[in-house]
Amino acid sequence: MTDPGSEIQKVIAVSEQEASAMRSGDMNEYLTILSEDAVFMPPNTAAKQGEDLRQWLREFVNSNRVEWPRFEHGETIVGGDLALHEYVYTMKVTPKSGGKPAVGYGKGLHVLRREAGGAWKVLRNIWNARPADTDAGD
Repeated sequence: MTDPGSEIQKVIAVSEQEASAMRSGDMNEYLTILSEDAVFMPPNTAAKQGEDLRQWLREFVNSNRVEWPRFEHGETIVGGDLALHEYVYTMKVTPKSGGKPAVGYGKGLHVLRREAGGAWKVLRNIWNARPADTDAGD
């Protein structure tokens, strides 16, 4: 039997890898954490999956420099081969082509699945975003 605390740390490590890949602009690293059938549900737009998701991520990562003034882990629950991971963030996005940075604040939820080899992969990512730094439920 696997240690639940150990599995929670593995799930959190996947979230850290996601933030790191965005910060470094390493799209190849980012893709390694996604399950083949991953779906992202960004605010105010349609869900993204398959090649549409991967292309959307490539465009974002290749066009922007991302900083995380705040990236905090919330509750993480592991049950069998599925895990839920809550997070809160402040994200500063600066276009690589120049221009003023945009800062967003929000919270989100990852749903991860343990793959056959034991690695955790992001199955779903849903988050909100708001323009001001308020503590509305964070």
